[in-house]
Amino acid sequence: MRTVHQYDIFELSFTSSDEGPVTGEGIFSKNGKEYRVKGFKDGEGCRLRFMPCRTGIWNYTIRCGGREEAGSFRCTEAPAGIHGPVRTAGFHFRYDDGARYLPFGTTCYAWIHQPEETQEETLRSLSAAPFNKLRMCVFPKHMPYNYNEPENFPFLKKPDGTWDIHKPESRFWQNLERRIAELAERGIEADLILFHPYDRWGFAALSTEECLVYLDYCVARLGAYRNVWWSLANEYDLLPARTFADWEQFGRTLAETDPYHHLVSVHHCFLPCPKADWMTHCSMQTGHVKNALLWRGEYQLPVIIDECGYEGNIEFGWGNLSAFELVHRCWSAVCTGAYVTHGETFYREDDVLWWAKGGVLRGESAARIRFLKELLSGLSGELDPLPPPQWLPNPYERKPDSAEGADGISAALSRMSETERNRWFVELSPTRIGSPDYRLEYLGRACPAFYDLELPETGRYRLEIIDVWEMTRRVSPEEASGRMRVTLPAKEGIALLITRLSGEVLGQ
Repeated sequence: MRTVHQYDIFELSFTSSDEGPVTGEGIFSKNGKEYRVKGFKDGEGCRLRFMPCRTGIWNYTIRCGGREEAGSFRCTEAPAGIHGPVRTAGFHFRYDDGARYLPFGTTCYAWIHQPEETQEETLRSLSAAPFNKLRMCVFPKHMPYNYNEPENFPFLKKPDGTWDIHKPESRFWQNLERRIAELAERGIEADLILFHPYDRWGFAALSTEECLVYLDYCVARLGAYRNVWWSLANEYDLLPARTFADWEQFGRTLAETDPYHHLVSVHHCFLPCPKADWMTHCSMQTGHVKNALLWRGEYQLPVIIDECGYEGNIEFGWGNLSAFELVHRCWSAVCTGAYVTHGETFYREDDVLWWAKGGVLRGESAARIRFLKELLSGLSGELDPLPPPQWLPNPYERKPDSAEGADGISAALSRMSETERNRWFVELSPTRIGSPDYRLEYLGRACPAFYDLELPETGRYRLEIIDVWEMTRRVSPEEASGRMRVTLPAKEGIALLITRLSGEVLGQ
């Protein structure tokens, strides 16, 4: 009997005379629960893949072209460090086995479309980097610094030069799945961008029916990899050929056909996609990362700011942030209860910019993001935004027409437009998260010389002053309680971590 590890891939080969790229069906069962997966064409042959998430004996039946084949295999416990697919847990993420997952991603849109040497260099860079998620495109990308022609494409062409969606190019897909597997070996989630508008080859103009065939193939071929996420699009609202109805259909298709229920999101440029049942989390673009407070309230989902700007020096405003500014945005996002994705765009004459093609990391922000990731990893429990001050009504927790007297704050807030109320709330809300045992507050670009701290009188608490740029943590004082004034270095990028040693839990 064949044996595979939990969260690994059990694969079978078979023959099929079907015309389409997706063919045959496998029914896998254990303890009365069934999983149905589809087979796929790979060159002249066909394959079928299944990822077992539970240990024990699995039975299967393959059905194709009126034929059936039955068998079984044993699934053994996953090796140490392998936790399975990532799931959502409230406003946060956990692996399938319950282990905590803190997404700290980066972006290399078209790295799999580069020469072999560049792809290998990218993997070496990722091995030494702090990132555990990679935003990457299936289709090649055409925009400034992205003008090279890929060696292989996802599909073969018809005689008229258009893409034949029913004929996948095996060399392309074999390289893609090899890279996904190599990311998994490094503990990196592959956030696969399925569509995007930056195109000169015709992929952005596929018909709705062609898109559905393509999505079906993606699920059949790639769904069994434990580290796959589905990102419907990068900047979905810039694709003129697509409608809201298309995105709804694409999202539902993934949610209904993926037996492993990988995470599904869609990324925007100007207009966030309306909330839908198939969304597992928000993938957002903004430099105003504190807007995550509002998106958490509106979507009731985890929020990842997947594009907050890039550390670099190119001509575009989104691609010339200082390293400190990117680190500042990372801390601001995290301390409003969201997560954030790194990117880097330093000009090079060979056009190999990390954000698109990978290669080598050259900036200073990655080391500071590692520092933040390690700090959060050392704090137990989920860290959520602390309630705003009582004088700052949350627009998602009050009725706009409520009032506390003609001149009260609530009355004034009620006279504001929804946009004004939201902006007011975001601008004045502190960037601080906490749990019963911790409170983490980021002071951002403020430069206070001191901080008035108010803790419960009964209890013992430790205060750490954190310099997010110098990557230092200084305890001062060793034990604290009650009211006290703390001296600060009067510079940007300071955070405060308060840890409960004993006594009352930490509130605001």
